[in-house]
Amino acid sequence: MTAERLASTCTITSAPPAAPLGRRLVSGLLGAVLVAAGAVGLRDPLASMASYSAALMVLNQAAPPLLLLALPRLPSHWLIDPLLDPWLAFVTFAGLSVAVSLPGLFESTLANALYAAPLGAFELASGLLFWAQLAPATRRLRPWWAALFAWAGSVPMTVVAVIWMLSPRVLYTPYLNVVCRWDVPPLLDQKWAGLVMFVAGFPLQLAGTWMLLYPPEPPPAGLPRQPKCQRWLRRTGFP
Repeated sequence: MTAERLASTCTITSAPPAAPLGRRLVSGLLGAVLVAAGAVGLRDPLASMASYSAALMVLNQAAPPLLLLALPRLPSHWLIDPLLDPWLAFVTFAGLSVAVSLPGLFESTLANALYAAPLGAFELASGLLFWAQLAPATRRLRPWWAALFAWAGSVPMTVVAVIWMLSPRVLYTPYLNVVCRWDVPPLLDQKWAGLVMFVAGFPLQLAGTWMLLYPPEPPPAGLPRQPKCQRWLRRTGFP
């Protein structure tokens, strides 16, 4: 067996052209509109945990895939590659999902300052990092790895959502002893927030399932370059 035939089992073919410009512009416009809508929803975070969670999920799960679909195919570059590292994306995404769900983490005096713009920006950034592993222009993972990545990322959100929906008491100090928007009791509002987060996890699960059932033809972005196994075979002078 020649080096070319053996290396062909791991060779990554060149990527097809990027999506049409018109489609990318529409996707980017819709993503920008969702970012603006999510930012508006963060203006009064203590009015309702459910509406606040909905705004965060728009920034974290709805806007990022649309914004990433607007990008042309990105080449491999030393400035870009660290931001597209799957481990960085997963740790950031999962860590933020768990951190913001810790009961009593913030006092009421800090809630308005932290729960608005800063946390919204963190959610948007972590969503972009995570969805970049699934978007055609930025994906660095093979389809079945990307599918597992998507399903694993949805687990923390689902766990937090179930805890919110099943908890017999209000978990967050800023929402204790307040009447939420539409005169909803805080406990019921928390359960609605859990339902919002539970539903927001569906796109990741659907994306992972779709990539397993219908794996995309394009390889990870930033290529072609010789795969490691092919470069090793050539260096060793395999016949």
